Amino acid sequence: MHLFLSTVSMPGIAGIMMTLATGPGMEMLGPKKFLLITLLPAGIPWLVQAFTPYLSLFYLGRVVSCLIYTALGPVTAVLIAEISVPRIRGLLLSVEEITVAVGQLAMYVMAHSLPWDVATAVCAAPMILVASLTFLVPESPYWLIRRGQKDAALESLKKLRGPTENINLEFQEISASIQGIRQITIKDQIKQLARPQNYRPVLLLTAVFILRELGGQYVVFSYSVYLFRKAGVGLDAFVCTVLVGVVRLVFTVVGAAVVDSVGRRPLLIATSLVCGAAEVVGAVFLLVDVPGTSWVPLAAVMVFVSSYGLGIGPIPWALMGELIPTPVRSIGSSLCNLNFSIFSFIISFVFPYLLEIGLGFAFLVFAAANAFLTVMLCAFLPETRGKSLSDLEDTFQSSPGHSE
Repeated sequence: MHLFLSTVSMPGIAGIMMTLATGPGMEMLGPKKFLLITLLPAGIPWLVQAFTPYLSLFYLGRVVSCLIYTALGPVTAVLIAEISVPRIRGLLLSVEEITVAVGQLAMYVMAHSLPWDVATAVCAAPMILVASLTFLVPESPYWLIRRGQKDAALESLKKLRGPTENINLEFQEISASIQGIRQITIKDQIKQLARPQNYRPVLLLTAVFILRELGGQYVVFSYSVYLFRKAGVGLDAFVCTVLVGVVRLVFTVVGAAVVDSVGRRPLLIATSLVCGAAEVVGAVFLLVDVPGTSWVPLAAVMVFVSSYGLGIGPIPWALMGELIPTPVRSIGSSLCNLNFSIFSFIISFVFPYLLEIGLGFAFLVFAAANAFLTVMLCAFLPETRGKSLSDLEDTFQSSPGHSE
């Protein structure tokens, strides 16, 4: 149990360390180059874990793979937000969550049907593919303009928008949002973080990520087999776990397809509410222990997973790229990811002790966090659908209220 607990907690521990370097790395090298440097060696630690005969090297491979994984969230959110057009930005920002869902489902299947070393080695292949595709992605025009490389920024926009598009207006908007604000170094961004319109969205998104973790998502996906066995579900636990992966993937794709038409705000509020309600239902049936109702906790988990994939999973990452203003986007996204990693570790570490009180009680704690998240979103979250990053720069200048 201690080995399993340390392995499950590893991403959170690694994330705490890696986020301290992600923001400065993005700002120094540029989001695209930092992403490429992170991805190029990403397959090696998986191969080390698969084939090393030494436990110390296995743990080293696990730590390095987790370091790489935790760097990808803020870097991809920033880069995609800064290179995409508003009408499909939500869809593109959801692609990362779709790949996570695909990878998680693949791991469920491989863990059940392949030897663990083969399944682990296979994980290196997607890293090589993604690293190769990253070479084709232009650098962020926002970063290039901040660095005074205006010609390179224009060339980047031409590649991104196509030769027939008029990019002059967008170039001027980006330049205007950056003009007069010194933000070349992390020290400059820390100074900019003191301004209300810059720290308010960072605080809001930090709270969103913390409450999302306290809502139990990490536990549901990391301890799924254990949860089903503990709940006494009649189906084979691995079948239930694969079903979790399929449901998450399907609804993540659906969420990505509708997020640019429905909007981030209503989708996130609705799914956080449904996640909390599903946990309450599951908790009640676990605490009451009615004979013949073991399917109810399974159904509650499936409702939670579908709602998570539909909105509460991908949308916070999208908002991190959209709501954090340009002057503090690198450091702000890193701070959000830092708190996400800290609370991922706390939840994964504390959850086994919560089980000593009871699984039903743990679900009630998670439901309370989702209820609080729903209230906070209703009160403070603005809508970002269809707006350019330049339009969103001053959303929080007066107060973090609604913005339609």
